[in-house]
Amino acid sequence: MRSILVVSAASPAAFAAALTSDADALAIDLSMDDTERTRAAAVEMIAAAKAAGRKRLALIHPLASGLADADLDAVMAAPPDGIILPDALGGRDIQHLGAKLAVREAENDLPDGSMKILPLVADSPAAIFELGALVRATHRLIGIGRDEGLLAARLGLARALQGEKPDPLRLARSLAVLAAAAAGAPAYDCAEPGEDDDFARACALAARDGFSGKFALTPDQAKAINAAFDAVRTG
Repeated sequence: MRSILVVSAASPAAFAAALTSDADALAIDLSMDDTERTRAAAVEMIAAAKAAGRKRLALIHPLASGLADADLDAVMAAPPDGIILPDALGGRDIQHLGAKLAVREAENDLPDGSMKILPLVADSPAAIFELGALVRATHRLIGIGRDEGLLAARLGLARALQGEKPDPLRLARSLAVLAAAAAGAPAYDCAEPGEDDDFARACALAARDGFSGKFALTPDQAKAINAAFDAVRTG
């Protein structure tokens, strides 16, 4: 996957646009709401994406929120190709999610181990010190992502699309790439706002620095991400 387009489960219009986009995968986001209506909409979107032959992921609430179980109960009936786990705290959270998925695979007659996991890591100071535990955490791992905005907010740091980033953000970014390589999984750079030349440069920088892809917020971003990663791979 080069581009993973995040789509709110509460926005049918955004999903319709995403379905015809150039994104390599769609990430149906349940994490911004906690209603049965949103979960039902997410299931419908996952089913529609499957019918359209699109790779589909479900972005659930963090495990610590207490809302992840309800999300999993809903989407595992669809099912998606994998689960994006935000705010993951090392191998412990990934293994915990794997145990939850194993139960629901059995309940939904899915092959054991078929549901994959893409955790968002290095999003808190504590999570950074747990990155080494990602190695051999699970056979379900299909990638490692990150949420730089969340880390920046927790540290009280300004976050810039271009230019010199604060050292803690640069360090966390590099460590996420190294953790993914150690775990034998692709690394995915965080979503960022914008669709201008600065965003295109950010995509090219991510491709140069060892990321395999990047999260997108709009179909135009997904197109720019694909172009940047294709240029590095063929250059």
